[in-house]
Amino acid sequence: MLLLLGLLLLGVASCRHDQRPADVLDASDMADFLTDLYVVEGYYAVESQYGFEEASPETLGACDAVMEKHHLTKERVEKSFDYYSQHPEEYKAIQDEVASRIDKLSASAEALP
Repeated sequence: MLLLLGLLLLGVASCRHDQRPADVLDASDMADFLTDLYVVEGYYAVESQYGFEEASPETLGACDAVMEKHHLTKERVEKSFDYYSQHPEEYKAIQDEVASRIDKLSASAEALP
């Protein structure tokens, strides 16, 4: 009976744990990708005077370059966004890390002569 109860508890515990699929970026890689992506998007937003209505060919090309730098496909990026949209606590932690990294980059840029 004790063995049956142990197996039942193990089964319930494993069902609750929603593991990240192998083709989804881990938190660190997602933060790396998003940091680079946000820097590029910020650059083009400033260059276009915050004209976010339509992505320019330059912006789209730069986003493709960021994906290429990180060896990512559009499908893997989409799967990663889909996964993290279903796991908001994890995504918030990633966004907090990205914000921290961008703050550090901004501080470094402001320190330049």
